Amino acid sequence: MSPPLFLGLVSAVIATFCFGTFAVPVKSPACLSINSGAGIHPLAFQSYKTLCCLLTSWLALVIPSYDEETGGWSRASPCITAWGLVSGLFWVPGGVAAIYAVQNAGLAVAQGTWSTLIVLVSFIWGIFIFGEKVK
Repeated sequence: MSPPLFLGLVSAVIATFCFGTFAVPVKSPACLSINSGAGIHPLAFQSYKTLCCLLTSWLALVIPSYDEETGGWSRASPCITAWGLVSGLFWVPGGVAAIYAVQNAGLAVAQGTWSTLIVLVSFIWGIFIFGEKVK
């Protein structure tokens, strides 16, 4: 197994755990007791998620990644692109909607629904927009 494929699979397992558990606190008694039992506001919870993302994303600069062109390991250099801003414009409303969905439909139904649709949307983007081949 090539290093990029191995790292991709390990990263996918870590992402599965993190994305599979981020909404669990929304259903905790502490969060549900806020606002006279209505729970924490989805935008407030998304703000906490965004802050945690900001604080932990710097780890990407110290963790080396495999460079296929050179066949060696390198560290990323920080850069700001418009694509990062576009991604954030999709991520924040999606996160707010996810919290709202968990509060109203429940964790299993909401996450089961959006995870299935995420697979479909990501597959379409990968195959048809980016021209990726299924491995």
